[in-house]
Amino acid sequence: MDKRFTYSVLITLGVFLFSCKNAETHSHGPIVLGDSSTIVTEADPQRLQDLVTDLKPNITSSEPKDTEETAAKTPPKGKAPDTARKAAPVAAKQPAPAAPAALNGNGLKADFNIMSLLITNIAAKLSGKPDLSHANGAVYTWQSGTINGNLIKVTSNVTKVSQRYQTVVVLKNELGVLPLESLSNTTDWEPLKGLNNIYRIAGLDDKSLEAPEANRSDIHAAVSKAAKRHRFSRRKVQDWEASVRNVKSVNQKPLFVTLRSVMWKIDGKDAAGKVFSKQIRIDIPL
Repeated sequence: MDKRFTYSVLITLGVFLFSCKNAETHSHGPIVLGDSSTIVTEADPQRLQDLVTDLKPNITSSEPKDTEETAAKTPPKGKAPDTARKAAPVAAKQPAPAAPAALNGNGLKADFNIMSLLITNIAAKLSGKPDLSHANGAVYTWQSGTINGNLIKVTSNVTKVSQRYQTVVVLKNELGVLPLESLSNTTDWEPLKGLNNIYRIAGLDDKSLEAPEANRSDIHAAVSKAAKRHRFSRRKVQDWEASVRNVKSVNQKPLFVTLRSVMWKIDGKDAAGKVFSKQIRIDIPL
């Protein structure tokens, strides 16, 4: 029995020494990423518990909140916020400048609304429409009164009155009166002298009238042309031509130079400072 106990103790001691030898720690080296043999898998749920309490800090951010509400309230950079556009004030319509008062007196009156004139003691008939508000000129036919030496009265906005005239050579004898229209002359514009809006007509007397230049041949041709224009018979045309056979000048009888028409140009400025120009013509019947 003692032997049996002794053997049991020896066997137990041997097993203990063998186990301690196998229990020595071995180094397995560093864990290699991607190597599944080095991954430690733990199946015990108790060992997998997180022992660190989750922290939920309330940290205020130093950056401004970038929300849709903020973006909606903030206008885009470089573009000014839309504002109500103020309507441009409408300029009040200015009334038209008042036209000068028409002149009073007896004679030829021409009222162009922007200005008016009066040629005293002259009777003349207007050709065309009587309303001259939008006309640039007017033509009259002389009836009575003296033109040369007469006065032209104008409104205060007139600054200048100029005159020109046309003369024609007339043949007058026992056969009648024959104007020679091809022998005529028109002068240049000449300013009239005036004071206090009154201008005097001058230079229209018989001695002052400018005559056209013509020689004997020109006179004969002009008489023949005028007679044929009147549809005279051939015999009558020859009689007219024969009446000037010895005439060498337009101032030699039976020829004379007469006034055919007179024209005046009236220049000035309206109340707004705009320049205007109107013309008046008087034709003298032959």
